[in-house]
Amino acid sequence: MIMRYAGLSRLRKNLPVQCAIDAPAPEGTGETVLGLVAGEIVLRPTGRTIMAQGQVAVTVELACARCLRPHPVKLDVLVARECCLMQIDDPEAYRERDDDLPPIPILSGDEIDLSELVRQLIILHTPPRSLCRPDCKGLCDQCGADLNEGPCGCQQQGVDPRLAPLKSLLKET
Repeated sequence: MIMRYAGLSRLRKNLPVQCAIDAPAPEGTGETVLGLVAGEIVLRPTGRTIMAQGQVAVTVELACARCLRPHPVKLDVLVARECCLMQIDDPEAYRERDDDLPPIPILSGDEIDLSELVRQLIILHTPPRSLCRPDCKGLCDQCGADLNEGPCGCQQQGVDPRLAPLKSLLKET
């Protein structure tokens, strides 16, 4: 489902357009999205460009950085991004300017399409590292067992031989 809205004539008359979002996430976010993207974005003409302001919320499923279990992470994203009245599939719309990032194009035919804006927001606000819980013990570095389920039974090795010289520094102090 694409996030499309009428209201192009209002933007061209320099009037704001309010877009209530309650739709599936656009494809291409790189993550599994749980549920719908919900929120509200107001588009305000600012001369040459359109300012998109508002807030959206979405829940994505991420793998824990320690134990690799999938877990839900809720993203609450404040929106403040410059957009332009160009077609989404027009390569000229994505050309970088010298001073800043190019505005995101929001037109699909004669409709306002916020799917590319929302897709980029989800990508930018997804944390690169996430934990399923703060006290996650992770995986055993010997056998790969999940240490949250209990000890694995591997013999605990002493200090890594590459770090053994550092242990002598602790004894000296």
